[in-house]
Amino acid sequence: MISYLPKMIGFILLGSMFLLSSCNGVDPVVKIGLVGPFGGRNRDIGYDVIYSARLAIREINEKGGIDGHRLALVALDDFGDPEIAQKTAEALILDPGVVVVVGHWLPETTEVAGNIYSEANLPFVAAAVEPFASFDPAGLPTEFHKAYEAVTPFDEVPGPQAGPAYDAFGFVIEAMRISIQRDGEISRKNMNDTIQGLSYEGLTGLVTATNNDD
Repeated sequence: MISYLPKMIGFILLGSMFLLSSCNGVDPVVKIGLVGPFGGRNRDIGYDVIYSARLAIREINEKGGIDGHRLALVALDDFGDPEIAQKTAEALILDPGVVVVVGHWLPETTEVAGNIYSEANLPFVAAAVEPFASFDPAGLPTEFHKAYEAVTPFDEVPGPQAGPAYDAFGFVIEAMRISIQRDGEISRKNMNDTIQGLSYEGLTGLVTATNNDD
């Protein structure tokens, strides 16, 4: 149990660094949780995902955010381990600033964490399943490839989870836009309401919300 705590703390600090780099002292901040296997044997999935997430957050914040709200990414590592996935989910539900979570990319971790998010009414976008299943990066636009490589430290190229991860964040951002236009705020409750039945045209095609409780 104790052995993974330093690793979790490291990624909590990583999430904090994303938060600090994504906001300033005056604009309200809305947090998006991101959980995936950034370490361990499935870390290639995590690397694929984190760069798409950073790109999506950077692009929206460079445009001024969503109606003056800037987005912050809180990234936590579950190492592809269901026990750690439980701990990361519990940590995210305790942060009232987190209004939605995207993750966990593996069936076993998604199942465990999804139940926790559902009980806490924290909106959860399950990844690596339809409509965010893997996608051949050769089918992604050249502009995306260039932008993706620009946010990586060594010009890494997109893998099969890059496009779906980028679309998952685009989907979430669209839900935020609708929520604030309709209700004047972005909250867990109105994000839950907005996500249900939402369709979004992403890089990988038309994305339509599914019921993650099924």
